[in-house]
Amino acid sequence: MADSMGQLKRLLSYLREHKLHFIAGLIIVLLMSYTNGVIPVLIREAIDGGIVTGKYRVAVRYALLVLLVGILNGAFSFSGRYLLVKAAQHAVYHLRMDAFRAIQRHRMEFFDKTYSGQLISRITNDTERITRFLSFRVRMFVYSVFLIIVSLYYMARMNVALTGVALVTIAVVVALNTTYARKVRPIYDKIRHQTGVVASVSTGSIAGVKTIKALSVEEHIQEKFEKENEELYSLNVEATKITALYGNAPFLVMGIAMSAMLYYGGRAIMAGTLTVGELTAFLTYMLTMTWPLRALGFTIGDIQRSLAAASRLFEVIDSAPPDVDPPDAVELENPRGEIEFYNVYLTYHTGQTVLKGLNLKIRPGEKVLITGPPGSGKSTLLKLIARFYEPDKGQVLIDGVDVRKIKTSCLRKIVAYVPQEPFIFNRSLRENIALAKPDASMEEIERAAKIAKIHDFIASLPEGYDTVVGEKGVTLSGGQRQRIALARALLLEPKILLLDDPVSNLDAETEKRLIEDLRGILEGKTAVIVSQRLSMAKLADRVIVMKDGQIVEDGKPEELAKKGGLFSEMLGRGGWNGE
Repeated sequence: MADSMGQLKRLLSYLREHKLHFIAGLIIVLLMSYTNGVIPVLIREAIDGGIVTGKYRVAVRYALLVLLVGILNGAFSFSGRYLLVKAAQHAVYHLRMDAFRAIQRHRMEFFDKTYSGQLISRITNDTERITRFLSFRVRMFVYSVFLIIVSLYYMARMNVALTGVALVTIAVVVALNTTYARKVRPIYDKIRHQTGVVASVSTGSIAGVKTIKALSVEEHIQEKFEKENEELYSLNVEATKITALYGNAPFLVMGIAMSAMLYYGGRAIMAGTLTVGELTAFLTYMLTMTWPLRALGFTIGDIQRSLAAASRLFEVIDSAPPDVDPPDAVELENPRGEIEFYNVYLTYHTGQTVLKGLNLKIRPGEKVLITGPPGSGKSTLLKLIARFYEPDKGQVLIDGVDVRKIKTSCLRKIVAYVPQEPFIFNRSLRENIALAKPDASMEEIERAAKIAKIHDFIASLPEGYDTVVGEKGVTLSGGQRQRIALARALLLEPKILLLDDPVSNLDAETEKRLIEDLRGILEGKTAVIVSQRLSMAKLADRVIVMKDGQIVEDGKPEELAKKGGLFSEMLGRGGWNGE
């Protein structure tokens, strides 16, 4: 309970800038509750003072008053809803931005163990639920509670005994609603989690549709999706059963209560202790309270689900590291590009130890190929240099400074990382190249493209650099995507260039051309290249062979080829040909 109140308090804090709109909206909702609560009293006066006595002018006067109250309620409903929705949208806008910024700050370990579908669900579905809670459910809760209070007040003034029947009815309905909320919340927590799993499977299947079709594994993927979808279906059915049972119970309770009122009210009228107008007013009040009492059950359940949604968003926000550099962070004035690993250990969240006391020094301007069997820790070295991960023990140094002590903005200018499968956004080629430097001039963009040997291709397109390339660069070949990523990295004029298996997805001819072009591209830079394609050794001054998280061979490629070790074994019968 205390946790829920804490989540609610934090959620309401997002209304600070629009709190006047929110408060004004609630006041208007209270006025609407009151005017609705007065209508049965006006009906009573119309019956007892006009219809029963034959004074039709009195009846018409009260009928006009009821019409006026109805018009007022319409105005109150529109203005109250507008103010609350505006405040809610503003609050959720900032909450969504906080969550998105937090996702951007998270380290790679977070994404390694979190489904992308779950994150998408939190940014979209959870924020949508919170919007509905702040704009509709809060309004419905305030309206229902205050209308019930107003109704009970006027009922008590007319007849205490019948008011007692109403109070017992309300107590039973509240108990049903409380039980409903307690039973349904854990199920909706599971539904939210499972929705993220289904979204993640869907996202992965769509993103990997080419691979799925190429391997003809549609049936296997469908079976996996069906399993997760069936789990989501079962949870929704379970929640629907509970909602159907407890959500409709108030109608039964109210029906029994109204039958009792008709019985005792009829006897009171015959005894002269109750008027026809008063009994009609009581029955109208019970009908008026039926929907608010039923809605309270759904509202309480939705409040629980909304607070669960807020809790998941706050978890993403709170678990993100601060977007600030440590107080002693430095900026490297004239970087030389020296890299050093000193006694580095790293274990992934899965428990797999990928580096075991690794020591390595790379001189400024040196071109180093890191190779070895799969899972030996090759790509991890690049991610440590780029500070995507931080070592459990030891240090990664650039020019003698721990990368954790270098200002992030400085590190991103010094070190450029080109992943194995570069991500090309559904934007123009110009925007894709200038991603890390949005204010880059056209001259700078073209210069980077020329160095990456992609300018001529872009210039040949009808729309040139303004050509939109589709999601993930679907209209480009593997080699073109690789060169776009290179141009993006070179635009920053980095001192250190990290290439993660740049030729793994290229055909032999494209690979050969890219290797030839890389000779010029890497001139004057420290380059660390990870690849199992040993043709990349032609670019290297030095080859490092890794196995089981440790360096097993280190030297010039021609020397290692003659040594008869793992590198020589990987070269095979063809031997070394550095040309």
